[in-house]
Amino acid sequence: MPVELMCGAMMSNQFNAIPPIPRETARSARAIFGRRNFYILAGEQMESILEDIQPECLLEAGAILPQITFFQFLEGLTDVQAIDAVRTRLDWKFALHLPVYPPTFHESALCEFRQRIVIDSASQHEFQRLINRLIPLAPALPNKFQDFKNLELLSYVCSVNRLIWAQEAIRQVLEVLAVRFPEWLRKIALPNWYGRYNHKTPGLEAGNWSNPPEFSMEEIAADIDHLLDEVHRSSAPEVSKLKEIKALERVWNQPIKNLLTHKHEPMKPKDCASCVFNPGWKEV
Repeated sequence: MPVELMCGAMMSNQFNAIPPIPRETARSARAIFGRRNFYILAGEQMESILEDIQPECLLEAGAILPQITFFQFLEGLTDVQAIDAVRTRLDWKFALHLPVYPPTFHESALCEFRQRIVIDSASQHEFQRLINRLIPLAPALPNKFQDFKNLELLSYVCSVNRLIWAQEAIRQVLEVLAVRFPEWLRKIALPNWYGRYNHKTPGLEAGNWSNPPEFSMEEIAADIDHLLDEVHRSSAPEVSKLKEIKALERVWNQPIKNLLTHKHEPMKPKDCASCVFNPGWKEV
């Protein structure tokens, strides 16, 4: 049976039966946030937003991952940061109808959700319907996000994750080199590396489309390319055998190069299949 027909056959009231906003969450959030706050509006209208959305086409459990994905798109958050927002932010809990102390889940669930949308046309259709209902409540978006489609949204969210992953991968390499091969690192390091990859670098902590990361993917990619080139030309084989170098090579050879090549294109199934951050990815 075609996926579209399967979704129709399995349609349920699971989304429509979303629980009411817990009293403590409602009281606390309304005491802090104004009535025109996006998350307050979304929470108050969530039942109508989810009306007739077919949950099985988005996620069998009918969970909150579709809404979280839209929220992290709005704020430019990585998967880790989005999960932290669910855990700590009252406005998100209000929008998602969660208790003050919500259950937690692993950030890989967000990656797996994006994969499902990318490979399944019926899921794309339902996710687009959800997006279309949330957009009118959202704050004004930059021009590049006007009239966007669901795959463009997913591409943006993945690019934010990959940027932070790339920064973290090169930071870990530099930390190991600074301890084990300080003289070699001093010879090949570029002047901006200390400020760009220390623990306090803003880009390593949070992103936001209204306050984008300080460094672009092109800049990070140039640094990775330079570092790996120096490693490959090094006469010290023990440098190239570091596990952190191997991890950086995997990041560079698949998701980062692919992102740079197709940065203005919506996601495709092959993008997930070739991504080392895909939980199901295996090195050949």
